[in-house]
Amino acid sequence: MTYATTPRRVALAALGMLVPLCALALAATPSEASRPSSVPAEQAGGARLIDAVVRDDLHTLQSLAKRGANLDASVPGDGTALIVASRRGDLAMVNTLLTLGANVNAAVQGDGSALIAAASTGNIDIMTRLLAAGARVDAITPDDETALISAVRSDRQNAVRLLVERGADVNLGVLANGSQWRSPLNQSRSDEVRRYLLGRGAVAGGPPGAGG
Repeated sequence: MTYATTPRRVALAALGMLVPLCALALAATPSEASRPSSVPAEQAGGARLIDAVVRDDLHTLQSLAKRGANLDASVPGDGTALIVASRRGDLAMVNTLLTLGANVNAAVQGDGSALIAAASTGNIDIMTRLLAAGARVDAITPDDETALISAVRSDRQNAVRLLVERGADVNLGVLANGSQWRSPLNQSRSDEVRRYLLGRGAVAGGPPGAGG
């Protein structure tokens, strides 16, 4: 009788030791909510906004804004929600974001601004909306220059004309990568655009003061 019950006693004793150990392991393991995130909260908020733009989810966008989301939060490689909406040509989203309070002039190095994004695709309707909302026509964004340079480089002729008509400086250039001078004229890939710029007063040359 003693021999038959010994294995059972051993098993029960082992189980009695295992349960506390499991409890200790669970207590030492942080929950998903308590684990530190490798993504900054601001960037995560920007990602949620951009996701709503990409999915054309106006309800979620409005809900996030109502809960106090920073509409100008950015994600590297994408920019802000307004930049993404402008790049995608989504006028309804652009209107919604502006109405909710997104900064029309918010810019992100390497991702441009809403106006630069719209100029690069030649979307006149969105460019017109952004300019009406106060977008600065000659604003410079590092690594993305200006809206006019972006439109010229992409050979968006109607966008070039719109920007110049709205006061863009045809001679406003930017030093890029530390030493490369980029201007509307030297970034042109089209003879027609070059002729237009020259006709509006563009002058060939480097940065002010260069070459003595």
